[in-house]
Amino acid sequence: MIVLIAKNVVAKKNEAEYLKLATKMVEETRKEAGCVYYDLVRDTNEEGVFYFVEKYVDQGAVDAHRSSAHFTTCVPLMQNLKEDSKLMQCDVLPIE
Repeated sequence: MIVLIAKNVVAKKNEAEYLKLATKMVEETRKEAGCVYYDLVRDTNEEGVFYFVEKYVDQGAVDAHRSSAHFTTCVPLMQNLKEDSKLMQCDVLPIE
């Protein structure tokens, strides 16, 4: 399993448009075969900070997500609305 955490810093003036695109990303990505979990969260300590929290079955599912129509359409538009961003990719440890 792979977890992605994408931090996005968005100016107040861009939040409405960002959230519109982010909502589409959440709705469409949740339909993907290899997606286990996909959500958008708002940081309660820092204004304008949002995180996509994503979990996929494997790297193939991540690659399929990144080549999906909604990703290739929405992400470039969202990029223009962000002040900063950072992507962390993590492997889930097999703890039982």
